[in-house]
Amino acid sequence: MQSSVSVYLLLFISSVSAEVVANFELCKKYFYKDHVPQWPAANTHIHICQVNANSYRFATLYDTINRIPIYSAYTVEENGKISRPRWMVEPQLVDQNYEKEMMTEDSLKYKHKVEPNVMGKRQALDEDYKKAPEKYDRGHLNPDSHHADDAAKATYTLTNIVPQKDKLNRGKWKEHEDKLRKLSNNNQVFVLVGAIPSSDNWIKINNEPRVNIPDYMWVAYCYFDRESNSFKSGGATAKNTENKLYECSLRDLQEFLQEHIQQVGQLFHEDCYEKKSAGPSGAGINPCNI
Repeated sequence: MQSSVSVYLLLFISSVSAEVVANFELCKKYFYKDHVPQWPAANTHIHICQVNANSYRFATLYDTINRIPIYSAYTVEENGKISRPRWMVEPQLVDQNYEKEMMTEDSLKYKHKVEPNVMGKRQALDEDYKKAPEKYDRGHLNPDSHHADDAAKATYTLTNIVPQKDKLNRGKWKEHEDKLRKLSNNNQVFVLVGAIPSSDNWIKINNEPRVNIPDYMWVAYCYFDRESNSFKSGGATAKNTENKLYECSLRDLQEFLQEHIQQVGQLFHEDCYEKKSAGPSGAGINPCNI
């Protein structure tokens, strides 16, 4: 029979870390030129610098009421295959005095005697997705395919996940993720990827709203293309109900976010130096405005 110490150690295998912080000062490097976009302020928004193996891996702005991330910021890295870790939760969203180590729900329950109703008060739990009446993928904002090793494992936190329709998650959305990964072969690509929550669409457990199901997904990228010696940028949006993706200019995406969120500042420093004439063909057409 295993000792309690042995069980405890097994529960902590493959744990990652995250740090709830006042702002993104500690992980600004994941924002182009350290520029953090202005976002409508809310007491329910939490800044998280995601850490694994003693290194910061990406940044997440998290909504503790909707229990989904607002956006994640990262740079695309060389990817590699990993053994998929267990889904993690954030201890500091339960109690600010708990350690920075992101851990499994079993680990958190064992160490701090935290029950699921307390653990899930300000964040989604794995059972929310397992028990949902209608099945949704655990859709990564920052995907594991854009990283390798410890950085890829760090993406398996439920603070980086939204309910996403499987056809979109495994279809056009994945195709766009693959496109960004290819762009990073010779370039450092900065990415902001987020979700726009719905007004009244939720994963409900026992008739209780648990996790907001976003209406839209969006993604923006910025990089300096060494081959052409110029800055490149772009954006894309998708409805969470269909397997379609609408690519557009960064400025058009900015307009889309202003319409649906409002008071959103520049996504990247100096708009990633995007020319005013940049954008999709067709006067007056904004393909991001789906």
